[in-house]
Formats: sequence, structure tokens, C-alpha cells
Amino acid sequence: MSRYEPECEDGTLFLVSADDRIEIGALDDIVDVVGGETYTIAYDEDQQRQPWLETSDGELSVDVRETVTTMSHPEAVAASLRNVDMDADRYGIPTRTVEFANRLVDVLDSQGADTDG
Repeated sequence: MSRYEPECEDGTLFLVSADDRIEIGALDDIVDVVGGETYTIAYDEDQQRQPWLETSDGELSVDVRETVTTMSHPEAVAASLRNVDMDADRYGIPTRTVEFANRLVDVLDSQGADTDG
């Protein structure tokens, strides 16, 4: 199973494999949908004891642009994003771009504390 690597060209993010290229949308739009240049992941007390987690306040701030332009994605994610329309949604941002940003937030949140209850 191939992985899709991010490529940014003229401010537009693409996911690219050896024989495929999927336009995701403007990097600035992705940052806006995520909520800004940084995203904070909160960790519970048990997670904070992990030796790899270097945080004194139980939170880790992630650089959104860096994460988006370096994190690879499995083929299944790329295929499902391809099926999402690039037409603009009601906020003027392509639906695929919004879906990508929302999935990124889900991945980041899954690394932290369970905040659902």
C-alpha cells in the first residue's frame, strides 16, 4: 500500500504518490480551518508520564503548516479525499480542503486526552 506525501506548490497543497496527485487546496485555507498557525493537543496525567512527551503543562503545541507539509497519508485517506468535491462550500473554501483540515484535527486530537467524556 502506497503512502501519499504532501507537496506544496504556489501555496497549494497536493498529496502525491508515485503515480497520482490530488489537489487538496490552499495551505492558508487549511490553516484557517484548523484554527490558526498552531494547534494545541492536551494530554491527561497518565499520558504526561510518557518519557517522549516533554511538556510541563500537559499541552503540546503543533505547528500546523509544518505538520501539513510533512505528514504523509495512507492510500485509503487519499482515495476518500479524492471523492470529496473541490467546489467551494458556504464559507468559500473547497469542501475537500475543509474535509482534509477536519481529518487533520481528528488525527491530532486522537494523540491527546479523551475529551469526550
